[in-house]
Amino acid sequence: MAAMTYSHPILFRANASACRVERGACAVDLLVASSAADDAAFTPPEWVHLIPAGVFSGRDGRGPYRLDAEAVLAVFAAHGADLPVDYDHQSLSAEDKAGPVPAAGWIKELAAREDGIWARVEWTPAASQHLLNKEYRYLSPVFRHDKQGRVVALEGAGLTHNPNLYLKAAASRKETNAVEDLIERLIMMLNLPAASTPEDVVAELQKIIDRLTTAEAAAAQARQPDPAEWVPMSQHRTVAEQLAALQAQIAAEKAEAAVTAAMRAGKLAPAMKDWALSYASKDPEGFAQWTEKSPVILPPETDRAAQRVASNADTLTEEDRIACALLGIPEGDFAAHKKTITVKE
Repeated sequence: MAAMTYSHPILFRANASACRVERGACAVDLLVASSAADDAAFTPPEWVHLIPAGVFSGRDGRGPYRLDAEAVLAVFAAHGADLPVDYDHQSLSAEDKAGPVPAAGWIKELAAREDGIWARVEWTPAASQHLLNKEYRYLSPVFRHDKQGRVVALEGAGLTHNPNLYLKAAASRKETNAVEDLIERLIMMLNLPAASTPEDVVAELQKIIDRLTTAEAAAAQARQPDPAEWVPMSQHRTVAEQLAALQAQIAAEKAEAAVTAAMRAGKLAPAMKDWALSYASKDPEGFAQWTEKSPVILPPETDRAAQRVASNADTLTEEDRIACALLGIPEGDFAAHKKTITVKE
């Protein structure tokens, strides 16, 4: 792409609608922009840079303006027709002209690039000849912006001799009445297509009212929750704490039962009880597997009970001996009788 020169920014005029139409942002030197250096081979550039990116101002300080490239492209696409390139912006006041207002070319396509909006122009033979003869040199855009300076649409461009910043009080469109002016403002505020009808505006406003009504109803319902579906947070915390305590108690009881069973089976020594309780509480399944695989290290509880019974049957206590002496019963006979009674029990 050939180099561009942006020497004279922004010519503009006021519009009675919510936007203003500005003329002349960053005038393009078409002779410099041409791909040919000599007059004989001169052809106007096909692509020209019309609106700079970011924030820019007029030469006399008007602005600042800020390019909304997406909006410009969207409006161009919705317009559905080529945009005119005229001579000296005559088409903006064509109704005041006695004769025809010919076009110098037509903007066929727009592109948003890193440095702003570019346009592909199809030049007329007459305009090409004017440029070749150096009768015109600069191209200045006509764009529309809102009150905040946001550039939202490109309306065309004009070949000019010396683009300067000036203010023209008359609008390119006739003054609209109050209702039409309000409709235009609402179209901009609602971000509707430029060709929207008053009925379209009313329908969009009704949609907004419906959404607000629905949102307000939902907010009111949220402020008054259904007791059948919502539980106060304090009660929720209380129930959660009670549930946690109950679960801990059940886990402790299960761990105690598992450890007791392991000890009765002779797979766990009494000295290991605290460790076993901790293990069984944290990992019940793991402790069960450990118990299953562990060897028997002590006699089972039933064997130890029998041994205690047998030991008690063979041994006479001091009280037993005193009783034998008082009753005159031999200690051996008493011991045999005691053993018989113990075994029966």
